[in-house]
Amino acid sequence: MPDKDMLSMAKIKVLFVCLGNICRSPMAQFVLRQMVAQKGLSERFEIDSAATENYNELCHAGIHHGTRAMLKNRGVPFEEHYSRCLRPEDYARFDYILAMDESNVREITRITGPDIDGKIFRLLDFSNRPRDIEDPWYTGDFAAAYRDIDEGCRAFLQYLHRPPAKILSCSSLKSSV
Repeated sequence: MPDKDMLSMAKIKVLFVCLGNICRSPMAQFVLRQMVAQKGLSERFEIDSAATENYNELCHAGIHHGTRAMLKNRGVPFEEHYSRCLRPEDYARFDYILAMDESNVREITRITGPDIDGKIFRLLDFSNRPRDIEDPWYTGDFAAAYRDIDEGCRAFLQYLHRPPAKILSCSSLKSSV
């Protein structure tokens, strides 16, 4: 459907995924929510986030203070959020599963099974410079994570508005190598 505007189709369900669901994926969740709200498209989207590991879910961890500070600093509204682990049924529920890095992609497919529908991507696969988004839990650089997430969310929305010829899912890229 390269000529059809995907934003005019049924509700688009997006799941952001990172390692712990306290830094990058909730940041992306709230950044994309703000972007679609500003375009008057909130009703057209369901946006959530999850982790590939369950340790933060087990201890009921909320959004990392660095992520909270960055979202406040950038004027991005957010709500209370507690980490949850990705579940196998999430694959069927969501249209797009957007990972922050390649290791997340491997863990997503370990949890959900093979990407037979081509819906697993790294967020920055939609950008002009596909790459991983570094984890600020380790780097401490929440500003860099925000810049990359903002770039990826903008590129993703542009893709949905008028898809380019083809964005290959991570599984498609692996099978073509």
